[in-house]
Amino acid sequence: MAEHAGTGFEILVLLHVLCVIGGFGALAYNGLYLTLAQQRPGGGTSAVLDVNRLVSVLGELLVYASFLFGVGAVAASGSSIRFGDPWVSAAIGVYAALVGIVHGWLRPNQRRHAEVVNRLETPGEVAGGRDADVALLKALERKVGAGWAVFDALVIGAAYLMVFRPGG
Repeated sequence: MAEHAGTGFEILVLLHVLCVIGGFGALAYNGLYLTLAQQRPGGGTSAVLDVNRLVSVLGELLVYASFLFGVGAVAASGSSIRFGDPWVSAAIGVYAALVGIVHGWLRPNQRRHAEVVNRLETPGEVAGGRDADVALLKALERKVGAGWAVFDALVIGAAYLMVFRPGG
């Protein structure tokens, strides 16, 4: 880090790191929540997933704030860190990919998954048949699980960029 960048830079880096820990930390285990919720005997899957969704909203807000504080830190660093540095550009690209995965892949599949879980946990007839919903649920679990695995791998890549600053 820049030693003479100033207190403002250091505060922005601190806020960036805190938001990264809280935001990405809150989202890192979402694939595990999905798996464990499905394995609960006696139902209750939808309640576990609803609570996880609420925590994930907070996590996503912290992820967005981490980007703003990171950009602010680069701007406040003087000349020690530049947006054109390869590791900074790569980190911004990874961040864009992460946000794209959340909004383009995970959220839509999680919504569909929650709808199917709610249908299956609601007593009564299931339109289209219970077996079809169970098969759809398993397919959605694979999609969501794969999305979270890619998300987590990209987070590891972003952490690598921040710590080792390749090309910087």
